[in-house]
Amino acid sequence: MAEMVPVIITGVVRGVNDGPGRQERFFIELAAAAEDDERRLRIGVGDAEAAALAFGLQGQEFPRPMTYQFMTSLLAAAGSGVRSVRVTGMTDGVFYAQVMLRGGAMVDARPSDAINLAAVTGAPVYVADELLGVPASSAPPAP
Repeated sequence: MAEMVPVIITGVVRGVNDGPGRQERFFIELAAAAEDDERRLRIGVGDAEAAALAFGLQGQEFPRPMTYQFMTSLLAAAGSGVRSVRVTGMTDGVFYAQVMLRGGAMVDARPSDAINLAAVTGAPVYVADELLGVPASSAPPAP
């Protein structure tokens, strides 16, 4: 198993993918939590996931629960919750993640969904060491 590095969610940024068509898109940006570690990771996400994360990081509240607040409430009603989120790997430009639940269950997830859950619940986020600082095929170079 790969070494997991604690990261912080620094936000949602707009950039241009390096793939065919060079479209502008949103990226979730994660940064290594250690002060002496400047490595970052950007993961391309859809507009809805980017907006949800931006709202979540700002603490925006809505009259009715949005998707990730709803998911958190469902877990709580089932007697569980998010213990941590892990971005575990990348294959052919696609990132993979897992949500670790209280009680030990592990659920495969898209990183955008897992990171949104972490933002809503305050759960820690970890990234496989080899992914940090390595530009994904769809990510713009880090500033």
